[in-house]
Amino acid sequence: MRTVIIDGNNLLHKTPGLKKLFSENPEAAQYSLFETVKQKLSKQDKLVLVFDGFSGIKSDRIIFSGKKSADDVIRKYIEDNYSKIPIAVVTSDNGILSIARACGCEILKSEDFIAAKKKTETTGTQETNYKEKPDGMSRKDFDFFKNQFS
Repeated sequence: MRTVIIDGNNLLHKTPGLKKLFSENPEAAQYSLFETVKQKLSKQDKLVLVFDGFSGIKSDRIIFSGKKSADDVIRKYIEDNYSKIPIAVVTSDNGILSIARACGCEILKSEDFIAAKKKTETTGTQETNYKEKPDGMSRKDFDFFKNQFS
C-alpha cells in the first residue's frame, strides 16, 4: 500500500473544467477533484489531498492547510513519512518535486496524472507511461551509501 499525496490546487488548475468551476464555487471544484482522483487510484492506495486555506468539506482524505501553505503541509508529510511508507507525490511544483525526489518518493507531475489511466483492479497493472522511480539518487540512498563507504 502506498500513500498518494496530492497538491490539490496545483492539480485542480490543470484539470479541464475545474479551474472555471473553482472561480465560481471552490468547494464544488475541490470535491469534484476528489471524486476524479479516487477513480484514478487503486483501492490499495491511501489518498491524501491537500488544499490551501480553509473549507467546510469534511473528509479524512482531504486536508486544508489553514494558515500554512499546502506546500508546507506536503513537505512536512514527506519528511515525516518517507522512510516509513511508500509515498507517491502528485504536483508540478518544483520545490515539492525536489523534496520528493530527494526522499525517494514516486513522483508524477499533475498534467501526467490527469492524462494517466486508472490502475486496473483485476490485474494490478498500471496503464500509464510515467516513471515509477525518480531520476538520480535520493537523499536516503545517498546517506546509506555514504555510511557504508565512508
